[in-house]
Amino acid sequence: MISHRSWFSPDQFFFLALLGSAVVGRVRIFLFDWIPFLLSYFGYEFMRGLVPYISGKVHILGMIRFDQALFGYIPAVKFQSLFYNPGQPQWYDYVSAIVYVCHFVTPMIVGYLFWLKDRKIFKEFAIAFLLLSYAGLITFALFPAMPPWMASDMGYIQVKIPQTLGPIMSHFPTMQVNFPTIYQYMASDPVAAVPSLHAAFPLLILLYLVKKFKTAGLLFLPYVVTVWFAVMYLGEHYFIDVLIGAVYAVVVFLIVEKRRFLLTSFRKLLSNLKISFNIV
Repeated sequence: MISHRSWFSPDQFFFLALLGSAVVGRVRIFLFDWIPFLLSYFGYEFMRGLVPYISGKVHILGMIRFDQALFGYIPAVKFQSLFYNPGQPQWYDYVSAIVYVCHFVTPMIVGYLFWLKDRKIFKEFAIAFLLLSYAGLITFALFPAMPPWMASDMGYIQVKIPQTLGPIMSHFPTMQVNFPTIYQYMASDPVAAVPSLHAAFPLLILLYLVKKFKTAGLLFLPYVVTVWFAVMYLGEHYFIDVLIGAVYAVVVFLIVEKRRFLLTSFRKLLSNLKISFNIV
């Protein structure tokens, strides 16, 4: 699908995974576990397209100032000045483009492997993935944030930061097939830079791989680092976007892991409040 310059979307993955589930004889369980998960995620995607119609002022300068204060430069500018050569893509350009467009499918593939191995950890991962997605959605609505390439186009960054994903993808083979997907009916949100869910999803995957497979899960770490580099190199995110995305992933992981303790504590708090209210 990459060779056809096509995004690999969750609905397309669902039908391929359904075929795989038929091979192993687990179709009914697959439908029971995956349909609620994917419908909830599609709900997030649909609502994300509505954010530009309800969000307020777009934030621009805060991310620029943070990166410049931390590094003395904007990573997207530095990386592109060091590595990007328009018209002559290198191997790292292709790698960056591929990991970027695998934003949807990588969590799905890992989730499917979890499902085959351990339904319990799949359900925990699915809850965390959805919680992270909707936390991002709420932030997009409350804090619309402009990506570096757009800020550069509008003159907020003096150095030109081209949106390099399209030009890099144009160097893949020209044969093109339009695979059916419901994503053709979904709108995008061009100012959804904070947090970077492109950075958050791989870290969340890493945390659950380490939980399940211990030190062997760390083999996924190079992928996480590659994605973090790619989103900045391609001009899609600032470092602060990546950092906030990482914080979101860790917080969501801890919430899901400690959910029983948190629920128990919340019930005790409500009980104490009820007793105090009765006394008053």
